Amino acid sequence: MDHISRPLTKRPRAPLACNACRQTKSKCNGDRPTCERCAKNSTECIYTSSGRDKRMDRQEERKINMALRSRIKDLETRLAAAELEGAARKKAEAEGTTPSEGGWGAAQTQSTPESTADVIATGVFDRTPIRDIGYFGPSSNHAFFWSLSTSIDNVRQRSRDAPPTQPFQPHGTSPQAPAPPTVSIESVLTPSSTPSRATRPTANQHAIARLAAATTEGAREADDAFPPREKARSWTSRFFKTIGTALPYVGEVEVWRNLAQVIDGGLAWSAVDAAAQALMSIVFAQVLHTLDDRSPEPFYRRTLALLDDKTLHVPTVDSLQALLLLASFQQNTQRSMESWAPHYLSVRISYQLGIHAPASYEALCPRDRELRSQLWFAVVNQDRILTAGLARPSLIPEQHVRMELMELMTPSRQGNDDLLKINYFRQAILVHQVLGLTVDYMYSSNINSSSRLNLGQIVSKTVDLTSRLEQWNADVPQPLVVFCTAGAANLDSMPTDSSLWERFSLLLTFFHFRAKMLIHGSLLMRLLERVTASGEEASAGVLQDAGLSLLSNYLAVLRQWLQLINGVLKHRRHFLRCNAVWWTSNYMMVSTCIHSFAFWLLSANLASSMSVLGMHCIDIETLLTYSLDTLRTLGGTSVMSRKAHRCLQVYLQRLKPIIYVGEKQSPSQGSLPPTAPDMEWTTQTPVMGDVMQHEFSTEIIASCIDDMFGSLNPNDFINTGFVGLGLGISDFDASGFI
Repeated sequence: MDHISRPLTKRPRAPLACNACRQTKSKCNGDRPTCERCAKNSTECIYTSSGRDKRMDRQEERKINMALRSRIKDLETRLAAAELEGAARKKAEAEGTTPSEGGWGAAQTQSTPESTADVIATGVFDRTPIRDIGYFGPSSNHAFFWSLSTSIDNVRQRSRDAPPTQPFQPHGTSPQAPAPPTVSIESVLTPSSTPSRATRPTANQHAIARLAAATTEGAREADDAFPPREKARSWTSRFFKTIGTALPYVGEVEVWRNLAQVIDGGLAWSAVDAAAQALMSIVFAQVLHTLDDRSPEPFYRRTLALLDDKTLHVPTVDSLQALLLLASFQQNTQRSMESWAPHYLSVRISYQLGIHAPASYEALCPRDRELRSQLWFAVVNQDRILTAGLARPSLIPEQHVRMELMELMTPSRQGNDDLLKINYFRQAILVHQVLGLTVDYMYSSNINSSSRLNLGQIVSKTVDLTSRLEQWNADVPQPLVVFCTAGAANLDSMPTDSSLWERFSLLLTFFHFRAKMLIHGSLLMRLLERVTASGEEASAGVLQDAGLSLLSNYLAVLRQWLQLINGVLKHRRHFLRCNAVWWTSNYMMVSTCIHSFAFWLLSANLASSMSVLGMHCIDIETLLTYSLDTLRTLGGTSVMSRKAHRCLQVYLQRLKPIIYVGEKQSPSQGSLPPTAPDMEWTTQTPVMGDVMQHEFSTEIIASCIDDMFGSLNPNDFINTGFVGLGLGISDFDASGFI
């Protein structure tokens, strides 16, 4: 045990060896100017301070090599896919057939008679998407599109198995006629709500204007520097006239107080804490989004940087307001998926502040009670919106919401506008409560699929939720009103700076239509799947008759919504941005297109769609086409809106020859209204009944699903207004259409 007790030999270690000792890996004592070894060997002794370990350079080198190998592997995979697709096309051309549009995945599975679900499960999604869009429950447009694709595949299989029939011909036309009579959009919508094609704004018009303004203005001012005092006051004033009015949970007095501290203190941003800075930054970003002035991105990114863990560690009212505005900004700038992150944090801070509990309000002054109750219900409304749209389970259960807290929202100032703003916000809370109940009742809180409900349960719940919504509509206090049509809204004569009650009424109308779509979506898709799977008439059975009666009313609602949104796009396009409802409107338009497509398929299975749904099949097709045109106009630079439009257009072109072959009943020429030359749309009739059966395969449906949900590529960003803005693909959602 002596070796344990013996002291260790101390060997001095030089903090830095000379170059000669390092090269020979010899021991260096570190003496200056000449070490012991160099003095003994009579060699030059030079010390070089590197400041960086070369081993770190080797680690960096290895990381770069791994990234390069991964990139090369990805490129090799794409090259192999391209070669496979090219070989398939050459083979198809040699055989005299048209290659499938399903891409390389379709070429691999072309000869396999599998169902759509099996094809998808065995390789359609092998091509890795650029970004994972995650899980979406049954209340999402994803689920509606998937259900529609299933029904389309059912129709395709039935048409393939059916014997050839004579092509559909309208009454009074000969087999040589090239097409049935043209159907004008006035047969579906009123002329006042029909925008002329010549007056429709292009997709890039607003993006180009904002790009030019951002280039000139950004050259004169720093990106996220605090603006000059007059501009800061002007921006803040505009915020509370636009976004701040539609989102009335931002404390106007508190924001002006923070602004005064920054201006009067002369210390720019550092005059207030990080939470107040984040609130003012996102206020400026929201304002710039409503203007063709300069890009809001610098202030948006500054807000993200300020709302870090250190700032959010201590919950404050300012940080909660900033998070709510941040989520709204992300949703209306094609970052809807990213808005989940600030929403999570806003729910956490709300519970930490205790604004959900009535007992926490007892020691507060009236102003704080008003502001905190507004913030709580703003978080609840946002939770209901994201739960329905992104189809996730709610973060705030219904039993945690105490509706008596609405009584605390008594404005400190008793002006007419303040009372009207509070009444509007209360009605928005109630209609979003119906939205949340719909997700819970009809879509099993986005946990289980709605297919677990039988048709009787779906019809019963649809009636119950519709009656709740109608009761809410009847209780809306004057002067607020829910417009039923664009004519009632009087959009063509309404000035740009319309009165406050007209703005609030239009917003409540949007929320009303949103709830209607969610309530009836499950019933529509269930009936469509049931009819297309069985091949029976959709008007058979008591439950189906009751469901079709409800859907007939819903079809009229879709027509009213199209009238309204086209009136807004034609006469008051800035309304969507200035009131933070672009994302809601765009989401609703995707739902409208999917549901209109479902109605078109459903009407094709009716003995008389006119008597059951109140519209002919060909008129519903016109409604569908007009919905797609509106989606293209409203979506603008939205990549996923373009993808949704493209996929549904492919479905429409492939299905029309199948739907109109052997049609049991067609509208006569006398039943159609006169054609409008500027808005006509002609239905094409094929010469051969089964001409498309070889082309419309399972792989095409699978490729549309793949294109809709995962295959985002740089080509999708061409002509979208992104080029030149300094923003990459990663700055926007791959699933922004939701």
